[in-house]
Amino acid sequence: MYFVRPAVRPLIFLSLFPLAFSQAAEKPTLTGGGTNPLSIVRIHDRVNYMVSLNFSNGKTAQQWRSVDCKQGKAQLLYMDLLNDQGYTSTRSYGNSYLRYAPAQDDKQMTPEDVRTVCQLPIKEVRWEKLSATSEVGITNLVDVNSIQHTGDNLSVHMGYDMADIVWEPPYDAPLVLKIEHYIYNCKTHQGKAVAAMNFDSEGRVTDSLITADIVRRQSSFEITSQMMKRFREFCDLPSGKKFTAEGHFVPAANKRASTVMGPSMPDLSNNNPQWLKKYPLTAAIEHQAQSLIKPWALPRFKQVRYTEVSALAKVAVQLDAQPDGYVRKLEDYGIWTVQRLTLANLLQLKYTMSISSGASLLNKLQTDLRFPLVTGQRYQAQWESIDADKKVTASTLRCEVTNEGDANTLSPVFGGKYLLVECSATNEGQVSSSDKLAWIQELNIFVPIAMQVGDKPETPVKLENVSVIR
Repeated sequence: MYFVRPAVRPLIFLSLFPLAFSQAAEKPTLTGGGTNPLSIVRIHDRVNYMVSLNFSNGKTAQQWRSVDCKQGKAQLLYMDLLNDQGYTSTRSYGNSYLRYAPAQDDKQMTPEDVRTVCQLPIKEVRWEKLSATSEVGITNLVDVNSIQHTGDNLSVHMGYDMADIVWEPPYDAPLVLKIEHYIYNCKTHQGKAVAAMNFDSEGRVTDSLITADIVRRQSSFEITSQMMKRFREFCDLPSGKKFTAEGHFVPAANKRASTVMGPSMPDLSNNNPQWLKKYPLTAAIEHQAQSLIKPWALPRFKQVRYTEVSALAKVAVQLDAQPDGYVRKLEDYGIWTVQRLTLANLLQLKYTMSISSGASLLNKLQTDLRFPLVTGQRYQAQWESIDADKKVTASTLRCEVTNEGDANTLSPVFGGKYLLVECSATNEGQVSSSDKLAWIQELNIFVPIAMQVGDKPETPVKLENVSVIR
């Protein structure tokens, strides 16, 4: 339903990243940090690295960055907020929560900061092919410029080139190259992975494991007998001699997108309908919903846009009328988006989020709602929704049409009259809520006027930036 709501010099130059998801109300300040040397990788003219951050509220984070040394351009890649055990508790790609988004320009890094990064004594990767390309398009590589000996310890970057662009869960981060950084003792023949990084076609890190995260995942980085053999070869490599195997490898340019390992989460940009189309309603629900909207509640518009502004949130909304009479709604919360297939922007038939790999569907419905609405009318609804994990959630709604007003008092874009509808709702697992809605008769759609959650004070909702395509 409408009312269901989802919620060396250290390279620190960094009091500048989005902290909305890390308890921004506390306004923490940066107290220290530094570049992790195990994270630094140079691909062509681009240097990637991770900076550890400590804040005044006791929180710690890791921010990945990238610098294009040819263009003198710095970018922010993503940030991991760590829990008390040092594990990643949440990730943000700029303002995108738990989902990959392209790198953002870092306008606060000075030219001197960029020069500092570009002058780090890190050699550009040079790949030597270790094997033929596998049937699934993976080529095993070693970065010969990364092979370093310090006493008995060997440090080396192993690489895995992907023939196509793939998208890895859980963030749907694009991947064309994996690099795993290993430390190996040439005397004891013991080793471990200390960092793992995924890269896109431009040589930027899109996903990673490092510090406590990779320690917890060590079983995923088993040193096989074949790898052990290679490490021993690297250990025995004479000083000053380059390692050779199957020949120098240059990754292909302009790789195509994989048809097998595409994104696992929906593309909801511009209210794209394709994702929810994959999840059909039952014939019974389809028939029931169609009988409710035809003929008196069919949308009288092509698209409506507005921004809901209240003390609780500021949400950009896009409503698109479908040929079947349903209204497809996109809610942009900044850090994620929500898409709903609705009846008149009231009854939710389907639901998904930009950070979800599934959908929730209306499964059962009992209601005496009838259109056209009239003043004094009362109606109720009881329904069940089922999500991708087969979890069933029960909800109820009780509404009364209480008054009438001029629609242009809500927005000059609206014409004619509106009916005021006051509703109370209960949703399993959530606090109860109440809403005041306006039924815009000219458009056959509900829009919010006020909302109340639990015993909190009622919050007015103002509609801004309203536009209608009829």
